[in-house]
Amino acid sequence: MATGNIRGGKRNYARVTAPTTTSATTSADTTGVTINYTASTIGAAATSFLVTGTSTTGSAVSQAISNSGTAVTAFSPGQTYNITVAGQNYNGAGESLVAATGLVIPSTYQLVLTANATTTYTVPSWATKIAAYVIGSGGGGGGGGYANNNGTDPGSGGGGGSGGIGGFKDYTVSGGTVITLNIGTGGSGGTGGTTNTNGQDGSSGNATSLLVGNTTLVTANGGITGTGGATINSNSQNGSRGTGGSGGSATNNVSGGVSVSGVSGGTGADPNQASPGAGSNQTSTSNITGANNVTAILPGTNNGLGGGGGGGATRSYTNGASGGAGGGAGGNATVNSRNSGSAANGPAGGGGGGGSSIQTAGTTGGAGGAGGAGRILLYLSN
Repeated sequence: MATGNIRGGKRNYARVTAPTTTSATTSADTTGVTINYTASTIGAAATSFLVTGTSTTGSAVSQAISNSGTAVTAFSPGQTYNITVAGQNYNGAGESLVAATGLVIPSTYQLVLTANATTTYTVPSWATKIAAYVIGSGGGGGGGGYANNNGTDPGSGGGGGSGGIGGFKDYTVSGGTVITLNIGTGGSGGTGGTTNTNGQDGSSGNATSLLVGNTTLVTANGGITGTGGATINSNSQNGSRGTGGSGGSATNNVSGGVSVSGVSGGTGADPNQASPGAGSNQTSTSNITGANNVTAILPGTNNGLGGGGGGGATRSYTNGASGGAGGGAGGNATVNSRNSGSAANGPAGGGGGGGSSIQTAGTTGGAGGAGGAGRILLYLSN
């Protein structure tokens, strides 16, 4: 029961006695410490509880909480703390009780750089380990074919494949180490067919790599280009369609790292009632097991990673196929008109194939879309 007299309209409460039980626990992949306590039933009641942590290096954490089971997040990763809990009220903190001694806070990774162009990074003095995802660039889509004569239906271009992915964690570094991040440019789309010329293949994506000093840790190769659709010269003939490019591979020289191949682009359409193929989706999460806050590369437009769409079709199939997540869609095709394939809308995505001209002479094929550039996500830990 609270005791004391009234001063200035406020009760002068006695100080709170120590909690009867306390504990402090950590969890993997987080610097938060969960504080549990049982409040004392003797003497003055506490209005909150003061958590105090002192590290072996002298740094301190002090935070008031109101509920047992609260996670306190102000602790520094990798450091060792002694932690106490004390009830407090209007008169300040009362007696404390030890919650933990020698509690080691887990080291966690923090994202320090998202590299979309070639650059270097110097490791700061506090960091001892790195983790990274290295993402190859996407291949370009093939160009659509050309109709040299009325009544001919050329083929459309295939979509480019997506880039490979390599990931790793816990590679030891020291302050001042220079990391080189080489970002591969996406493959270009092939040009559309013209008189007596097929739609052209695009170009394959370029490799993305990460080096520590002069040592190459990961190389993620670019996706392969889609091929162009065939141009037709004779009346009442049809052209073959372009094929989708395959995904790039990855080479990982870090023990325990992951390597994920890219996925294929969709095939173009041909006039023989073959619809264009959609670009494949990257289904791998590329997760680094036990990665200590290293985010997995999930499929989607944020990170690309999908194959390009197939090209536009002829006659019955006038709409280009969709790209995989992050890949460009194939170009549409209508009589007297055709569209170019769309560029990839994320890193590593393949470009869409170009649509072909339809039936009417003199309409050039649509160009293929460009592949997405590579990317590197770099993380540090102490």
